[in-house]
Amino acid sequence: MESLCIDFLNSDWRDWRGSGRREDRLRKTEWLQSFLEAWGLQAPLPHSTDDPQIAELVELRISLRRMVEAVARGEDITSEDLAELNRVMAMAPSHQRIELRENEYRLEQVSDTMGWNLVMARIVESFADLLVHQEKRRLKICDNQDCQWVYYDESRNRVRRWCDDKACGNLMKVRRFRERQKEKGEA
Repeated sequence: MESLCIDFLNSDWRDWRGSGRREDRLRKTEWLQSFLEAWGLQAPLPHSTDDPQIAELVELRISLRRMVEAVARGEDITSEDLAELNRVMAMAPSHQRIELRENEYRLEQVSDTMGWNLVMARIVESFADLLVHQEKRRLKICDNQDCQWVYYDESRNRVRRWCDDKACGNLMKVRRFRERQKEKGEA
């Protein structure tokens, strides 16, 4: 399942192979530009990594990550966190507009707000929509401690443990196998 908020949360990239390498993609103009384009959003790109808007985005990501961790543990989001979600969504009041395109009527959500406030509000709206309209216990964090990718578990029985069975799943299985072999050799 593709989701704006999950894509945003995963902008804090970690090398899932265990090198310890980490990359804050919010500080990369190219990534921000492709993120905005992928989700049909518009905002002026920051001129430097010291831009106050970057700091706000990082803070939002930290807050959302804390909330995802609570949901993944089966806990409710705190009332303070809900108030923060509502505060961010209120930064971009919007309304629906109907248009006729190619002989079809379409409803479109529009806002008079532009730029990063709108982007942040859309990210939080995406997260709120996920909590309200999807099974929240399917929102998970990869069990690979080197990865920590946020994903939505679409498996039938909701028992997926890794963001990608072929990458993190195989890696973790190989690590456990080697650990067992090492223990056998020491015994």
